[in-house]
Amino acid sequence: MSILSGSDSTVTEKRDRFFALAESLRDSLWRGDALGRSRVSTISTGYPGLDQELPGHGWNVSALTEILWGYQGGGEFRILAPALKSLSQTGKAIVLLGSPYDLIAPALDQYGIEVRNVLIVNAEKPADRLWTAEQILKSGSAGALISWNPTAKAEHLRRLQVAAVSADGLTFILRPANTRHEPSPAPLRLQCDPAPFGQLTVDVFKRRGPSAAAPVLLPAFFPPSMKRALDRAQRSVVVPVETPHVDSLVSSPVASRSGVPTLA
Repeated sequence: MSILSGSDSTVTEKRDRFFALAESLRDSLWRGDALGRSRVSTISTGYPGLDQELPGHGWNVSALTEILWGYQGGGEFRILAPALKSLSQTGKAIVLLGSPYDLIAPALDQYGIEVRNVLIVNAEKPADRLWTAEQILKSGSAGALISWNPTAKAEHLRRLQVAAVSADGLTFILRPANTRHEPSPAPLRLQCDPAPFGQLTVDVFKRRGPSAAAPVLLPAFFPPSMKRALDRAQRSVVVPVETPHVDSLVSSPVASRSGVPTLA
């Protein structure tokens, strides 16, 4: 016989049902001060520090992601390169729609992106870009769609978000930083800005959960050919080392504690 009274048993049953319901909805509910969980699959950005700041720890599939740039050509494409490389090397199509740059095969190849799986679509009018993006998303034929549309309005973004939900791929729209305070239905919004020494800062200012405490700093990117050249140059440089007098070592502000002179 249960030691609980009838009323206690009812309370316990309701409590159990509540926790069971909460567990079933754990991917749909989150605390306002916690990073939300992703209900869809994700693809790693290729940057561990950035992954940690994104719901699901990566780019969300079947969702619109908005990337803003401080100025055109400030490195906003580089943030996508690792994911595009991964998708293209598995045979997925990468569609670049309305790019303001003259994208050339060697440049994409430097990022490790399979050029044969890249489709470049030119559409000058914003309305044409929007219509084309919707058709690509509805077809479900692309592993990733990157669309440049600086004049897109909130209603245009909403149409893209609706179309992205039914697409089994990544959807990005790139816009200038001055649109940051405009309304947007995109569940994830980031701003990229160049940083010293070829680095890149990424400010995750809208996501499922609180804004990121600080921008993420991404390392500089050096193409393989440049890395090889830098390595060769570094190996070929010989720095002459002179043995100074003991007194000069003691008085030198750049002398190390071990007594070995260091470079200022």
